[in-house]
Parts: sequence; structure tokens; C-alpha cells
Amino acid sequence: MNVSCYLTEPPKWHEMYKSSMVGLNTCRLPHAFRENSIIREDWKRDFWNNATEKKGDKVIRSTIQNKEILITEQVIPEVLLFGDAADNPIEHEKEKVVKVLDKMSYKGSYPPTTKKLMHPYWRFLAHVYMVCISGNKSGIDTLTIRHTFGVVSLVEGWKFNYSKCVFDDIMANVRTLDKKYWFMFPRFIQMILEDKYSQLQPTVSIYDTKIMNHMVFSMLNQKPRTYVQVTYQNRKPLVKFGAFSEIIDAPLGSSEPIENVDLTEVESEEDNVFDESIIDDVELDAELNENVGNVETEMVTESLTAEVPNIDQPSSVNPPHIEPVETVSAEPENITEDPMDDLPPRKPSRRDPRISR
Repeated sequence: MNVSCYLTEPPKWHEMYKSSMVGLNTCRLPHAFRENSIIREDWKRDFWNNATEKKGDKVIRSTIQNKEILITEQVIPEVLLFGDAADNPIEHEKEKVVKVLDKMSYKGSYPPTTKKLMHPYWRFLAHVYMVCISGNKSGIDTLTIRHTFGVVSLVEGWKFNYSKCVFDDIMANVRTLDKKYWFMFPRFIQMILEDKYSQLQPTVSIYDTKIMNHMVFSMLNQKPRTYVQVTYQNRKPLVKFGAFSEIIDAPLGSSEPIENVDLTEVESEEDNVFDESIIDDVELDAELNENVGNVETEMVTESLTAEVPNIDQPSSVNPPHIEPVETVSAEPENITEDPMDDLPPRKPSRRDPRISR
């Protein structure tokens, strides 16, 4: 599918996935998850129609607008910014993977990994990986061995060669390409062409690609249905760990995780230091307040005992006499008579509005 994903804060009623969003934004693959390039339909079609490979040669050759296009395994990490190295492994021991899957509340067999049998919290991570990183056109409900390695490595922070997995999928698609086969990795191919071949002329034809948004949370939290053969029983509690552990603010200046810090034994040195200057300041403030209170009391007593001078009351002044003003009522205007009265009588008619019915 190879779609992009909006890694923003989840809605308020899906606060459980907030730590998952933080983990996706701080892992090694955020650029590959979030980058949403405008996919040129002509570029995509010409690349896959002209793509070839030589036996024993790890280079994919193609032609777009009469320009030669070369894609090697080294180009993938340079453009997609996977943050891996060429010597990183592409597989891990089965026992290690099974332990991590059991910790992720997975209740199914392995391999392969059935996404529906994972806890919704970890199912969201597997879903994002399948629709954004994998080269599957459909069938994203099952994770292959490599896909499971990629998800587990992302959680535990293990070294994993994501670039080789993507390049191998592109190479396998070139070897089996025919007219009925689909064009794999449209978004990644577009990112490589824009970065390495900027001389290509942009075209008007745009490929309509989808973007995964917050609606996926409602799909993951659907109630179990009785008529589905594979359902998640949710018998084990959710355990967040690794790069997707619960978000807890650690003490400032501490480089250790919050779970390794014993807050009960942490004491501040300032709490054990007795500062004598504080007592001096308190005594000085109390003395000043006492002096101010005495001064205010003396001022109030003097104001009460002071003689009030006799003030002659002003004589009453009668207001001037004002003659009433006669109001002259306006004469009503002459009402003009109805001009219809001067007309000779006419024969009554039903349409005449003056005739009462």
C-alpha cells in the first residue's frame, strides 16, 4: 500500500495511543511514515514499465523521459532516512521474537503473525508498519517473518536492516513484473526520483494516494463479532514497554528512566540547611508592623478628639418663579375629500372594492 500516516495526537477518547504516537515520532522511521510526496502518475508508470535488472547485479535500471534511472541498495537509506547500516541483520532468533510477542499480549501461533490476535495497542503499530513500510498490495492482516522482525526491532530498539528489506521487495517485483502486476512502492519511488533526479520535468497527471488518519483508532477498537473465526480474547493486560512504553515525566536532570529512580530516598540539600537569616528577617518584619500599628492608633485617636468647627448652614434659596407656558395645540390639517365622491354614480359591480359583500 505504501501510504503516509498523520502521526498527531489521538482523539481524547483514544488516549491509550498517545504513547504509541510518541514512539512512532521518535523511532528510526518517522520520515518514512510521515512524508507525503505528490506522486506523478507518468513517472511511476514509466519507471515500472521500463525497469530491468541483470543477473548478479544489484542495480535496478529504468528510463523516465529518456533519462536513465539507477536505484541501488545504498540509495534507500539516503532518501528514506531509515537510520540503519549495511551490516545490520534482517532476521533474529525465533525464541527472542516469541518472547517479545508474548509480552505484546499476542495470543496466536508464529510464524506468521496474525494481526487480529494482538492487543489493539500493538495492533495499531503493526497496522502502521504494514500500510506504510511493507510492499503488500493487500493481505495486511498477516505479518510475514520479515515484517514481524521489523515490528519487534522497532519496539525493542534492535538493529535491523529496513533498507535491504525494501530493496529486496523492489527487486522481486522487477523480476516478476508483467502487465497484470501492480506498481509497488509508489511513494518511496517518488521520493527517490525527486531527491536523486531533480532534472525530471513534473507532469500534470497525479496519482491518487490515500493517507491514514485518526479514523483507524475507531476501527481497531471495534467490539468483537461472534461470526468471525479469528477474534482477540483480551485475556492478558496491556503492557507498554520499549520505545512505546507509558509516558511518564522523569525528574529534571535525571538520565535514568523513571522506573529506576527511587523518589522516596531523594532529599534536597537545601532542606537540610538551616538559614539563620530567615529568622532575622521575620523578627524585623514583626517589629516594623508593631511600630506602624502604634502610629495608626494615635492618628485615629487624635482625629476623634479634635473639635469640629461650626459651619453656618446656608440659607435656603427659593428657586425662581417660572411662568407656565401655554401650549398651543396644532390645528388639524384639512382632510382632503375623496375625489371619487364627485364622480357620477355608476352601476354596481362585483369588482368594485367599495361595495360591501
